[in-house]
Amino acid sequence: MGNSAAAKNSLIRERLKGKILTAVECLEIADRKMGEAVSDRRHGKELRATAQAWLVLAERIAQAEAIKALKAKGK
Repeated sequence: MGNSAAAKNSLIRERLKGKILTAVECLEIADRKMGEAVSDRRHGKELRATAQAWLVLAERIAQAEAIKALKAKGK
């Protein structure tokens, strides 16, 4: 990974400080990781696995967001 990947990872860590990511933010991270996987022959498998993990997280967060919205609508 080059310097740009390190900068992106530090940006993710900074965004995580005291904050829960939204499903959209997780999807953006997954998309970026998949792009990195395509261009990185050496670490491509690991990056694809990381992207898939972000996709699973995004799906679960989206479900939680939907439940929260339904509960708020019912009040």
